Amino acid sequence: MPGSVFATLDSRSLKLVAMLGLLLPLLLALLRDVGGCPTECQCIGQARVSVYCDFRGLEEVPINIPVTTTHLDLSGNKFTKVLPEMFLGHVVDSDGVFTKQTAALTQLEVLHLDLNPVAVVNEHAFDSTPSLKLIYLPFDVKIQHQAFAEMKTDKLTFDGFDRVESHPLEDPHFVAFFRSTS
Repeated sequence: MPGSVFATLDSRSLKLVAMLGLLLPLLLALLRDVGGCPTECQCIGQARVSVYCDFRGLEEVPINIPVTTTHLDLSGNKFTKVLPEMFLGHVVDSDGVFTKQTAALTQLEVLHLDLNPVAVVNEHAFDSTPSLKLIYLPFDVKIQHQAFAEMKTDKLTFDGFDRVESHPLEDPHFVAFFRSTS
């Protein structure tokens, strides 16, 4: 190719350019994962992270949910049970890389599980989420007795949660609960 940038490169340099071209997408993908968002989701924010994994056909919560997550939207997926292990995030080391160590999503405030075929919320499902203030669940879900047991609230209705009587979306397919402040 006369006049081309590549015409002035020797074969060794051309191989190096070709290898960089092949490795660049891989490196960019790795850097994106270091940022702390599962590939199946969209994350917004740094210190207070909102994670949107809605309508992805998920059967389990993706790994690498940031432990600083305050809002988690899992609506419109295929979850059939709500289990305590769903609310664990992976810890990031000092270099910003995820480790295999997990920690509770203790900063989680809002959780969307509506529009999932959830049949039951297991006992102690929300033990690791003491900051949880608002939960959206399918309307006909069965909530086991101790599902909200360890949350630091009064123990009147759902251990400190009250059902929202009328939701602004007025959707008959889900019910919302909020944490009582009184």
